[in-house]
Amino acid sequence: MIREVSEEVYGFACKLFPFAPEEFKRDLSTRSQKMEIKAGTMLGSPGSQCQVSPIVISGSLKVYLLLESGRELLLYTIGSGETCMFTTISILKNLPYPAYAVAEVDTIGLIMDARTVREFFDRYPQWRNFVLEMIAKNLYGLLTMLNELLSKRVDKRLLRYLYEKSINSKVLRTTHEEIAKDIGTVREVISRLLKDLERDGIIELGRGEIKLKDMERLKRELSF
Repeated sequence: MIREVSEEVYGFACKLFPFAPEEFKRDLSTRSQKMEIKAGTMLGSPGSQCQVSPIVISGSLKVYLLLESGRELLLYTIGSGETCMFTTISILKNLPYPAYAVAEVDTIGLIMDARTVREFFDRYPQWRNFVLEMIAKNLYGLLTMLNELLSKRVDKRLLRYLYEKSINSKVLRTTHEEIAKDIGTVREVISRLLKDLERDGIIELGRGEIKLKDMERLKRELSF
């Protein structure tokens, strides 16, 4: 069956894999579709079978684990030019998806069906290397996250979180609940720690946002 090449999707394929053979980029552009996901949209659910796999072009998706206690733990973030490790593993090994994802901001990307993911993994070394690199990156990130959870106090994890999020903007538009999910604690703890930081003049709290007022002090608290 001859599939029509979407020029827009082909442009995405060239951007993602600029040095790949033309056959691969054409095949990717005919067997994937553009997706647009609004911020806050939930994708997948624990225990479900993955029918498609995403590749993020712009924006980001956060992948969470739902614990038996009901708490949510951020596992990793899928950024521009990346795909989901657990989705790929679930498709390749026919395993249930163990997590769920949420669009952090409005996100654009590509989706591929499960059959295409399997066929590309067997047929194209470019796709195989891409998938293996994502798995390696996310596994390393998970180990780093576990080390943070097991060895560092919540206040230090919060300071690092604020520092990393403030690199591009000194105003963070988020909630106490969202931060608690991202660093593996509960909202009440985050609210108390943020109040302490506001009292110390490091941040200023507003409705749905946090303003970084003293970056140098924040760095000193992190022992940079």
